[in-house]
Amino acid sequence: MATGVILAGGTSRRMPGDKAFMEISGRRVIDIELDVMEGLFEEILIIGNTERVEILSLYERDGVKILEETVRGKGAIGGLLSGLQLSGSSEVFITACDMPFMNRRAVKYIVGSLPGYMAAVPSTPEGLEPLHAAYSKECASIIADQLEHGDLKISDLFNSVPVNYIPMKALRDFDPSGRLLFNINSPVDMRKAAGEPEIK
Repeated sequence: MATGVILAGGTSRRMPGDKAFMEISGRRVIDIELDVMEGLFEEILIIGNTERVEILSLYERDGVKILEETVRGKGAIGGLLSGLQLSGSSEVFITACDMPFMNRRAVKYIVGSLPGYMAAVPSTPEGLEPLHAAYSKECASIIADQLEHGDLKISDLFNSVPVNYIPMKALRDFDPSGRLLFNINSPVDMRKAAGEPEIK
């Protein structure tokens, strides 16, 4: 089985409070994500920076570990590399901590799309979703080399490895509402996720 990784190390520039503890309709988003991931993965890792590991420990339980990131100050690609380095599996599903509409069948489909490639990444009309995607652990050395050269773009990794780009229409079968890849970056997004009317 693969490893599931939730990245909870990012700063909340546009959100009040800590994104790792934000709630939708009374439930923390990470709890929603854990419900989706449990049973799908051999291990689940929640990865945060040094300052957050202690407070993230409330999520720790059987099959769920809280670990400190191995790469600091490098943004999303640093989180991705940390997840790959800390994983005990050859296949790793990576997601951000701000995606309340994760879907169990879709996650299983993404991971199942990885064999024969080094990454399986949803592709939407708005662009790629590298933080809701599956990776071979072998990508770690390539990302580390990329960082050595000061390149922080996850998308540049895809120029160096074989990638299975998953069209959004393939995921629509699991997510007719089209909210699967919705992530929360602002209070407006929070209200949308909760189904509240937009404040004009």
